[in-house]
Amino acid sequence: MKLLVSLSAAQTVLLAALGLKVFSIDMQIDDLSAGATPHAAQAERQSDPAALSWETARAPSVSVEDMRLVIREELAALDATPRNQASTPAQPARPQPSPEQVKHAVSAIDRDISLFRSRGAINEAEMATLQSKIAKLPLAERRAALSTLTKAMSKGEIDGWM
Repeated sequence: MKLLVSLSAAQTVLLAALGLKVFSIDMQIDDLSAGATPHAAQAERQSDPAALSWETARAPSVSVEDMRLVIREELAALDATPRNQASTPAQPARPQPSPEQVKHAVSAIDRDISLFRSRGAINEAEMATLQSKIAKLPLAERRAALSTLTKAMSKGEIDGWM
């Protein structure tokens, strides 16, 4: 126990010494950078007195109206440019399946999920097929089927990757 206390005390002393050393290096850096700035500015003024230094340069004042004008011009230019979306053909809308087709597809997916539960596993090809079947369902049924599949996989009833 005494060894641990002495090691802890030594560690604390070394950390304090390291902190002081870092602080002294930081102070030296501040002193060097403070001394270098006036010399650099003076050398710049002597080399080209007509040039503006960063100390005396001012940003041009821009009014709110000028900024609004620039924004309007940019927005007008953006609206005038042809978009790349027009070059890609639009996806045709899928025809909505009838309620009987939806019921049949849902029951087939439920049978598949039950089969995978009984086997305890699903491989990548079967998962891809099942996901493509689920993707063809309307939104509400798709959510329900994905929820059932996800719950079965989370519970460990089906071993596989989505």
